[in-house]
Amino acid sequence: MLIGVFQDSHANLPAFKKAIELFQQRGCERIIHVGDMVGIGPYPLETLEFARSIPNLECIMGNHDHWYAYGLPDPTPAWMSQDEIDHQNWTHTQLGDSHKAWVQSWPFSLNIEGPAGHTINFRHYALTKDQNWFQPISKEASAEELDQMFADVEADIIFYGHNHIDSDIIGNSRYVDLGSTGCYDRPWIRIAVLDLSGEEPFIQKITSVYEDEGLLQAYDERQVPARDFIRKVFVSREED
Repeated sequence: MLIGVFQDSHANLPAFKKAIELFQQRGCERIIHVGDMVGIGPYPLETLEFARSIPNLECIMGNHDHWYAYGLPDPTPAWMSQDEIDHQNWTHTQLGDSHKAWVQSWPFSLNIEGPAGHTINFRHYALTKDQNWFQPISKEASAEELDQMFADVEADIIFYGHNHIDSDIIGNSRYVDLGSTGCYDRPWIRIAVLDLSGEEPFIQKITSVYEDEGLLQAYDERQVPARDFIRKVFVSREED
């Protein structure tokens, strides 16, 4: 079995479509998006609508997805700025209510049994003890920190995201963060194909260019709140 894995597409429709195209070309039987399909990007509705057209796509709950499905935290936490609130409200207005029931069905965690009893776990990030929210982000966690963060997860491989930084670290498990599909400083997607056809799981990581013409301009055209900050921090374009 081949499983396509990607995460943090963040309403970047061109990047999302490119990832799906590559998974389909490689014959992936299952495709798993590891959280945060919406938020930050200018195409929330189009991305969800396209996602719903992919029959073998499975989605894990991310924080931005949860805020759409269930509303923003109340009371508002100190770290959530007014710009963040305005941006989330804009995203939720674009999406309307028609996709909420679908997003509410997304799990926080998914296990797949691989060859020879290997367990592969997919979650947007390490969860709190009550298993219903995410632990604080550690930008560059060591193996020891990851072991502590994921201490409640019994799996040989854990795919996670949330911090947008690619890493592959061996501790008590193999912790694989592919990096964000939709938020990067160049028009590249970072995805993987998980091959479970052999005796050991094999992860093929793929970086591919996508056509992002119009993406940065769409923030202005659609009057996306906090767009200057988003373009600077999440999708700025650096020269090679």
